[in-house]
Amino acid sequence: MHVLSMKNEEKRINNILFLYILGVAISGWIFVMIFLNGGLRECIFLLSGLSAVATKLSEHKLGGRAKYVYACIPPLVGAITAAVSCTNDSGGYVCLTHYYFVATLLLVPYYEQKLLGTSYIVTLVANAVMMIAFPAGFLKLHTLIGWIFTAIVYTVLIAACLFISYRATALFGMVEKKEEDLKNVLDEVQELSEDLCTAGAALSSVSENESASAQELAATSEQLAERNNTLSLKTDESMANLSELSEWESIVAENVGKVETSSRDLLEKSAENEKFLNDLMSINAEVADSMKATNDITQRLSEAVKEIGVTLSLISDISDSTNLLALNASIEAARAGEAGRGFAVVATEVGNLANSTQESLTVVQSVIERVQQNVRDITAQVEENSAKMGAQTEQFANVIGGMKDMTKLLHISVSAIGTMGEAHGRQAQVIKKT
Repeated sequence: MHVLSMKNEEKRINNILFLYILGVAISGWIFVMIFLNGGLRECIFLLSGLSAVATKLSEHKLGGRAKYVYACIPPLVGAITAAVSCTNDSGGYVCLTHYYFVATLLLVPYYEQKLLGTSYIVTLVANAVMMIAFPAGFLKLHTLIGWIFTAIVYTVLIAACLFISYRATALFGMVEKKEEDLKNVLDEVQELSEDLCTAGAALSSVSENESASAQELAATSEQLAERNNTLSLKTDESMANLSELSEWESIVAENVGKVETSSRDLLEKSAENEKFLNDLMSINAEVADSMKATNDITQRLSEAVKEIGVTLSLISDISDSTNLLALNASIEAARAGEAGRGFAVVATEVGNLANSTQESLTVVQSVIERVQQNVRDITAQVEENSAKMGAQTEQFANVIGGMKDMTKLLHISVSAIGTMGEAHGRQAQVIKKT
């Protein structure tokens, strides 16, 4: 009966995983095709749904291995999707990591550490291999630091799931053992009661039979006394077993409390990590504002350099005009003869000064052009850094969203553990009444 119940529970969880994988495949494909302008290659999203349908059809043949197939579909198909389908800069594909987290949490009700370990290894190996082979798609989802942080969070999640699964399995084992002991004790009490009824019937028959001998009556009385002694011993044994069961009940209650405490500690740690991420996001926003201010200053510097270039162009025009006037003055001084010789010397010096000014302007113009080029390079670099900061801010927001989803799921787990503790308390009361 217990084995049948376990098989029914496993089948129920298989159905939940099948519906989850199929639902994510269909909704993800529709979302990508409508909102991200997906094409033919985005049909890879449907691969996980087809894999789930094939597993469902082969579930009878696979038997106990079906749950391992369901557990491996999300990480394998998710890694292929990240490598093949992530062809734009949209942040929508980052939900693949959330897909892994939820699929892992849905494996906890199986209470099998081996299944959780297999899912963890397949997830890390598949994504690492596909990231090395096709890095472009993965780096559009997260930076390398983002993937490392995601792997750390996933490792913590797996550790928590393994701990919950281990403690729940141990508690269920102890409760089942004590229930079996209690059943054996009650069976023995029932057997003794039936023997007592048989002895009472024999005594009644002896009393009604007037021709029965006194020897037979004495033998029956002795047998009845022996049965009563046996019943007394069995009753003492039953009381001892119930006392031991009560002691184990306190141990189970203590362990349930420990599991609930550790789950709440994990929730507090998740909240603390979320606070750290919020602080980091605030710092990131301040850096982005600083980058924007630097970009504005660089733009103003570029405009000032352009104004200097205009001024130099004006000075160059003045120098050309001065050189032309000096040439005309030299011609006029030559016409004047001896009287214009001094003026000719002055005109020649003015022309030389204009030429020197023109050469200096050429050098300064070259320097100004290099400064302008440097300013343009700095402006481009600042704009590129600003764009990267915006993308990083978006990735932090996605990670914070994933942490919030994980916190909600942990709240559900804590609530389930609390319900199990209440059920155990009611079971303890029934044992005491028994």
